[in-house]
Amino acid sequence: MPMAKPALAAQANFVFMGSWNDFMKPLIILSDPELFTLPLRLHSFKGQYISYWNYIMAASMVFTLPVLLIYAFFNKYFMNGISFTNDK
Repeated sequence: MPMAKPALAAQANFVFMGSWNDFMKPLIILSDPELFTLPLRLHSFKGQYISYWNYIMAASMVFTLPVLLIYAFFNKYFMNGISFTNDK
């Protein structure tokens, strides 16, 4: 199991990013703006504040923070998987 931790961490990161960045499925399914996911909200925010780039960039940074935190949490598993050797 210790050798599988880096692969499981990478898979968890990919699954999280896939669901976090999903745009089309919520766009098709959701009709109430109160239920929009963050990608849909960011898209509508960009449409409302098209000339206020500082607001758009701040919202994009807030949208990116959870992904960066997940990567920071799993980083030790990534590095252990990369530097793992079978030296005895």
